[in-house]
Amino acid sequence: MRALAALALALGLVLAGPAMARDDRGDRGDRHHDDRGHAHGTTPVPAGVIVPTWDALTPDQQQALARLREDWDELPASRRVRALEWVERKARWEAMTPEQREKLRSGARNFRDLPPELRAKMRASMQAMRALPEDEQRDLRKRWHGMTPEARRAWLQTGGPGISPPPGDSE
Repeated sequence: MRALAALALALGLVLAGPAMARDDRGDRGDRHHDDRGHAHGTTPVPAGVIVPTWDALTPDQQQALARLREDWDELPASRRVRALEWVERKARWEAMTPEQREKLRSGARNFRDLPPELRAKMRASMQAMRALPEDEQRDLRKRWHGMTPEARRAWLQTGGPGISPPPGDSE
């Protein structure tokens, strides 16, 4: 029961809104990279994305990436993309209120404490949610927030948002 409650809380954080829990890259396989080149794989540069030269970076980006200044223009595009993503995530984190940060930390702790099978279920639901159009995501979040905890648990047991219809739907 505790694990299901943690799963519900973690999914609630995902459904709380893209600004709080969404990583637009969508691919979780490259999460163990950093901008120093300690990659466990490569991060492809999305089609149409032009990776800026050092001189094309904003002053804030240059300040955040100052230790890479000498090597920036010679770094592989995938490393520069990861570094710019890091700067963006850091800026989003710093823009959050202490309450928002604690909510994310709590959700991360709850997710970490889930049994492996529930974490896998949660990942599948989050991935399915991210694949939906924004209006459908917004509708599911609204529906989730309007449900009782019992109804949320029932939905999670059948697969969760983005995977199965909410309880009571005949879809």
